[in-house]
Amino acid sequence: MARGLAACAAMGLLAMPPVAARAHPHAPHHAAHAHPAAQADVPAGPPLPDGQVFLPPPPGPDTAQRAADASIFAATRALEGTPRWKLAQADNRDTPAHMVSAFSCAAGFTLPPEQLPELVGLVARIEKRLTPAVNAEKALWNRPRPFTEAELPTCIPLRADLKRDPSYPSLHATLGWVTGLILSDILPDRTAAIMQRARVFGESRVVCGVQWQTDVAAGWLNGGVLYSAMEQDDGFRQEMDAARAEVTALHATMAAPPAAECAIEADAAAHPPQ
Repeated sequence: MARGLAACAAMGLLAMPPVAARAHPHAPHHAAHAHPAAQADVPAGPPLPDGQVFLPPPPGPDTAQRAADASIFAATRALEGTPRWKLAQADNRDTPAHMVSAFSCAAGFTLPPEQLPELVGLVARIEKRLTPAVNAEKALWNRPRPFTEAELPTCIPLRADLKRDPSYPSLHATLGWVTGLILSDILPDRTAAIMQRARVFGESRVVCGVQWQTDVAAGWLNGGVLYSAMEQDDGFRQEMDAARAEVTALHATMAAPPAAECAIEADAAAHPPQ
């Protein structure tokens, strides 16, 4: 099921060879931030599709999309202190363990990370695999974060490294979408709810005020294409089989997650920031 969701975005792209980083015609002319990714820890695997090829550039300064991004950023500041704001604060924790547990309502049963070492380990390795690729995309376009243009509330304290980190595309949204695709493959009967939660996970970045709506949309596209590429790897498929067996064995023993938490997520899904 997840293969079909991702393949529509990836058709014709997997065969493209990686290309060297280059100046993009829509990239800002100031120097890009250098990301200190730990390349030595990146798991091995086939080359990933080049985001410089398949991702569109971020909106230019005088475009309708750029104006819409600014309008959404301003409007979502009114959510400060609401349950949606608090969900965005929780979704800021993008550790593999939190990303797994965040899909409990969508899965229909509690996903305790401590009882899912294969699944959490898979998400952790994917994060290490994808982070350098997404950081290279960020460095190419070097788009400033929303809070650098207006001093408005954000749902988290603004660390110095976040202020320096370019905004486009969203790494959070990329990883959240990939996690959703993994769980959709494992629990195909829950695909709609799982991918809805993946959408909400990305939208939390907009609600939080740390990324633009178009950064998040690019992260969703990124996740679909990169997941399709990783599916071609035998090692990845073996890890998926182990995670699937683990989740299947746990399913019958776990209760439903708290109804109040699921209601907040459902309301967030029904009221997207755009």
